[in-house]
Amino acid sequence: MANTTNTAVTTANDLAGLLVAARQDAIFAGYESSLYLPGVIMNMHNVPAGSVTAQIPKFSAVATTEVSTETYNDSAPIEELEVTNVASAAVPVTAKSYAARALLKDLGGLNAGNVGTVLGRAVSEKFDDDVAALFIDASISEAGATTTGLTIDKLATAAQTVRGQRFSGQLNCVLHPAQIEDILQDLTTSSFAGSDALNEALRQGMVGSLFGMNIWQSASVGKDNSNADYAGCVWAENAFGIAMFKGLDVSSQANITGLGTDIVASLHATPALVDATRACRIISAV
Repeated sequence: MANTTNTAVTTANDLAGLLVAARQDAIFAGYESSLYLPGVIMNMHNVPAGSVTAQIPKFSAVATTEVSTETYNDSAPIEELEVTNVASAAVPVTAKSYAARALLKDLGGLNAGNVGTVLGRAVSEKFDDDVAALFIDASISEAGATTTGLTIDKLATAAQTVRGQRFSGQLNCVLHPAQIEDILQDLTTSSFAGSDALNEALRQGMVGSLFGMNIWQSASVGKDNSNADYAGCVWAENAFGIAMFKGLDVSSQANITGLGTDIVASLHATPALVDATRACRIISAV
């Protein structure tokens, strides 16, 4: 959790001071607590100011139709590669707003940074919930078994399902903490005795990386199959995208009726499934 800064407001009704403290701590806490808003494991597409819709590009896999061979003066052949179907499309996205509000009654000496931290986390955690909700899209392929614990071999299946679609490189995987617990328990069996994966799990309580996947855990991962299973996901680059209309920010104004100050943290962004073939859902029992 983010540490608040030393920006205590000491003057009653100091709106400017309230906003400085709340804004910087809301932004810091919000981005720190979110897996996706920093744009590290999911691509961020910044949208021009004033826009309310966006187009996230979708690129299909390259397909070749033929290779023809020609000669020049009966010398060494010249090979010509004909490439077709380098298709691209666009996924339309509409701006979505997230907001959290607090009413402060300031009699002086109030540290609004603490309030900003709470508001920032509230906004980013709701955003992460919406990202994870994309994992249960019916068009995404699936690995694992319903009402059954998650095992390491299912992670291998999920990773290779994505790579089987001709998408290589680094994969990212997000699982629910209960799914991570299944994997940690699987690592403690005799099959993994003395392994680097087991040693890392015992030291850090984390899985880290398996089968070329960076594995993260998030309580925002939701449920599927009538709430019988958690639904994590592994994906290659550009499977998902985030249209960023305006980053996390804070505003405030006097609330005469409430005899205090309204502080609102807001975020204008929309997560989207761009290419389902680049992802694989991982299910396991709740």
